Amino acid sequence: MFTTEHLYLRAFRDSDLESLLNLWNDPLVQPMITDEYIVPRGNRFAEYLRKAADSEKNILWLMVEARDSGEFVGQTSVTVGNPKNRDGAFGIMLLPRFWGQGYGTEVTKFVVDYSFRELGLHRLSLSVFERNEIAIDLYKRMGFLEEDEEWEAQRVTRN
Repeated sequence: MFTTEHLYLRAFRDSDLESLLNLWNDPLVQPMITDEYIVPRGNRFAEYLRKAADSEKNILWLMVEARDSGEFVGQTSVTVGNPKNRDGAFGIMLLPRFWGQGYGTEVTKFVVDYSFRELGLHRLSLSVFERNEIAIDLYKRMGFLEEDEEWEAQRVTRN
């Protein structure tokens, strides 16, 4: 388990499936993460999530939990398709009731730093929809750069 100022970032547990489904099914979250039809996701999708948590490609697949209350806040991940390339893909999703409280910044800062310093990645990229302006602002503040239709993070030396 990792600890930040306000959060725990911990491994997936089967008991997280209901919270993850609630996150993926949230009508405010869905338009920010998919261009597919906005539809409720059920048991088949829960099985997909369980497999994603166990995938070797998901170097980090962490549940985000509030330290003060133990509440489920969201989920974050770093996926590495080919470890030889040392290129990762970052993802983050938070429940709307936790938006605007600095949790996205806290998670992103930790995961980006951990990806470069501890995992030894050379590149961290992500995909974001243009309509997700708050996330785009966060990614820019965290060092991600627009690259055509994608964003990338540059290795940054931090004190």
